[in-house]
Amino acid sequence: MKQNDAVFQAVCSVLNVNSFDSAVALSKEQRSMVVAIVTEGILAGQVDFSTEAKAKHDTPAKVQIYTSGMVSNHLRKDKRLNGGEKYETKNPGSRAKKDPAIESMKLLQAQYEEGSDAWHEIASAIYDRETTLSAAKVKKPVIDIEAIPEYLRHLIQK
Repeated sequence: MKQNDAVFQAVCSVLNVNSFDSAVALSKEQRSMVVAIVTEGILAGQVDFSTEAKAKHDTPAKVQIYTSGMVSNHLRKDKRLNGGEKYETKNPGSRAKKDPAIESMKLLQAQYEEGSDAWHEIASAIYDRETTLSAAKVKKPVIDIEAIPEYLRHLIQK
């Protein structure tokens, strides 16, 4: 059984209903019961759980932690549970990809003792790169030349 179906069925079971007209709101106890039901399903092999996930979450406690997050995820995203709303990310871009140059320099820096000359040299290069990237993100305001009095227009930098 797919994970989203397992969460939906567990919520229906705990609330003793078959469908929802609005977003589901669970109490702490109800949410814990849903997590327990889905966790049992995963551990029993009744709910899909990839080989990679099994390797990473190799104890019942780790599976329960994983399931807790998964339940929260499906309560937000599954249209059957969230009132039919399309899920919108609250902070889009918050997981933007990191700059490969900075990541590589940090790996290089980790090979040196903190405080050494090489470490400081790399730290400086990282700072320079971060400054360059953040400056590129800053949008310069567009000046409406027509709105500036004629006697100040010679001060506009091009």
